[in-house]
Amino acid sequence: MADFLDRAILMGMGLEKKLRELMEELEKKGKEEGKEAKEEGLPPKKRLENKLVEDGVKAIRELLCTLKDSKERLGKDISGGAEKVAEKLNLATRDELDIVKEMARLSREKVDLLEKRIKELEEKGKR
Repeated sequence: MADFLDRAILMGMGLEKKLRELMEELEKKGKEEGKEAKEEGLPPKKRLENKLVEDGVKAIRELLCTLKDSKERLGKDISGGAEKVAEKLNLATRDELDIVKEMARLSREKVDLLEKRIKELEEKGKR
């Protein structure tokens, strides 16, 4: 379980680091584009805005991919960890619980029939 928590923390730290790197990259590109925009026909502000939007979209796509991968890995780790814990604790599976429920239902029906039969026999004996 501690291994699972360590992995979750490391994934969170990795996402934070990735976001910081992307933001620094956007800042650098924005400064460079400001210099290049002076040489081309678009006003510097408009060119910078366009570039920031493009880079922002790219960064968001990369972040979404990273988050999706992290979510999948985390889901697998959680499932695997939960299965190991259940196995170590010797917990019943869903199928085993369904079988026990069915057995309890059948037993209840038999007990009800037996109680009814006993009541009939007691009434018959009193006559």
